[in-house]
Amino acid sequence: MHGSMELTGDLDLLWDGTPEQAQALRDALTAAGCPDVPELDSPQVPYQAADVSGDLCTPALSWGDMNVAPCLTRAVSAHAAAGFTIRYAALDDLIRMRRALGRPKDHRRANELEGLRA
Repeated sequence: MHGSMELTGDLDLLWDGTPEQAQALRDALTAAGCPDVPELDSPQVPYQAADVSGDLCTPALSWGDMNVAPCLTRAVSAHAAAGFTIRYAALDDLIRMRRALGRPKDHRRANELEGLRA
């Protein structure tokens, strides 16, 4: 939702890992045309839907020394005219998440995101 100059080719989603949200996520993947809804039994699970693929990640995944669970409660909401809500990581949280991961591409992305503050 914050945009990027780099094409990532995927859409990674952070979810809380609870059984209630697992069912909602399975339902959403089915509605999005996911031919094989993955088992949501580990901190990171790949998925493939009709027009997108990526990873489904929970706070249990190693994010360096960062606890990402609070990012879920600070998520920003965008409301679509069709009646649904999209929640995405707040800019500062996303920058911290990228820095915590520490890969060169994550540092490039964090630097790019910091430029959005201006």
